[in-house]
Amino acid sequence: MTAAKLFGRFAIPPMGRTSKPGRRFSVSGVGLCFALCCICLSGTAALAQSNGKPKAAKVAVSAVKTEIIADFAELQGRLVAGATESVTAVVSAEIEILDLRLGDMVSSGQGIAQQDHDDLSLDLVLLQAQLAETKLKNIDINAEIESDLQLLDLAEQQAALRARKAARAEELVANNALPAEAAETALSNSLAARQNLLVQKTGLARKKAQLALNKVQEDRLRAQIKQLDADIASTTLRARSDGQLVFMFDDKRGFAREGDVIARLINPSVFEVEVEVPVLQLAYLQETTKIQARTLDDYPLTLTPRVVLPVQNTRTATRIVRFDLVTPADASVLAENAVVNVQLPVTSPSPVLVVPKDAVIPVAGGHIVYLADNDRARRQSIRLGAAVVSGFIVRSGLQDGDVVVTRGNEQLSDGKLIDYPGSDAQPEKKVDS
Repeated sequence: MTAAKLFGRFAIPPMGRTSKPGRRFSVSGVGLCFALCCICLSGTAALAQSNGKPKAAKVAVSAVKTEIIADFAELQGRLVAGATESVTAVVSAEIEILDLRLGDMVSSGQGIAQQDHDDLSLDLVLLQAQLAETKLKNIDINAEIESDLQLLDLAEQQAALRARKAARAEELVANNALPAEAAETALSNSLAARQNLLVQKTGLARKKAQLALNKVQEDRLRAQIKQLDADIASTTLRARSDGQLVFMFDDKRGFAREGDVIARLINPSVFEVEVEVPVLQLAYLQETTKIQARTLDDYPLTLTPRVVLPVQNTRTATRIVRFDLVTPADASVLAENAVVNVQLPVTSPSPVLVVPKDAVIPVAGGHIVYLADNDRARRQSIRLGAAVVSGFIVRSGLQDGDVVVTRGNEQLSDGKLIDYPGSDAQPEKKVDS
């Protein structure tokens, strides 16, 4: 349709003169502008239709692979402190908590609480008095032993002298130079001297034995005093290792009995994971060196089995397995009794299909992926197994080598035109987080 025809179609006859002479008002120009706009819009629509295909969505793709791995089942475990310490009361006495609060970090040797030790101090004074008394007794016995040694020497000399006199008197009696009564008297004196010598030796031996007993008593008192000194020092309750206070005595000042727990410390950097594993799965676990796990806030953990405790739960047919953390975890996720979801093998390693995690889209009733079918996205329902490092195990719905959309799949629909680099859809190398 020409502009002249359009003009003739939309033109409006003149309406007459205006109030000002020499000027004429007409709306025929407005109709012409409207016609030209319609021509432009219709031309643009026709040009868009002449281009053919709509604009393709740019996406990234990857291939479904077959991997030799074990099938996994997810079990719930918990974090347990690997290094704990309980600070207990050493005596039954009043106690005062030092300037610490729950959650504070303490170092080895740092004081936590102070117990009253007046009774121990009184016992120490009594023992020290007994020790001093024993020492004085030992000094007195030593002096008596010195005197007895001198008396014993004299008694030995006297016994020897009287023995010689008795022997000479016996010779004189044999030669009729001395009466027999005189020889008997000399012999009696010699026997009395020997008896006195034996009494002296017996008394000396008894005093030496008493001295030995007193020395044992002295050593025992010294040991008791040393122990009391240690007990008095231990009434200042101290931490024996570095850690964080997770429990403290209820009262700032109160009374605690011997053995009561005053504080409990946990080393915040030493944790293990404890899981109750079915007995039938233990054989598969022994073939595995590294286990993947995640906390409830999806923090990844890598574990290694440390020990299987030789205690079985007869009700659940499980045993407790302790796992070490392979790499140190962030301190914010390490907490006693924190829940950890652990992936444990339930089969021996076998070929399984693995789809990248970024390709999986959760929908009502399951999961889907979009296959890259030439230049079109094709919706495909799948059934997933356990999560592994490189993605998810696929139970059904995919085959080895299928090319799936891993980026840009959120806005896709079945049959939508897609554009991705490479006609053979080379898989991307992705690192599982």
